[in-house]
Amino acid sequence: MKVGNGEVTMEKEFEKRLGYVLKKTRRAKKMKQPEVAERLNVSKMTVSHWEKGDRSMSAKSLKEYCRVLGVSVQEILDQTDED
Repeated sequence: MKVGNGEVTMEKEFEKRLGYVLKKTRRAKKMKQPEVAERLNVSKMTVSHWEKGDRSMSAKSLKEYCRVLGVSVQEILDQTDED
């Protein structure tokens, strides 16, 4: 993938895919962003940014997000390859 001149980097592409999978999984669990945010002790905007791929997540945040959703990190990562 090319980098520069406004083109998407591989890292940014991954963040977008990860966010999409997290959002899809959260919705499948019938949870709302404010509920996830409260359980993670972060703002709703932080959850929104993660799900849009606008902000990077730390490994710790991803692990905690998955715990709240009741899924493993591996399940989420596997889906980033599929979608």
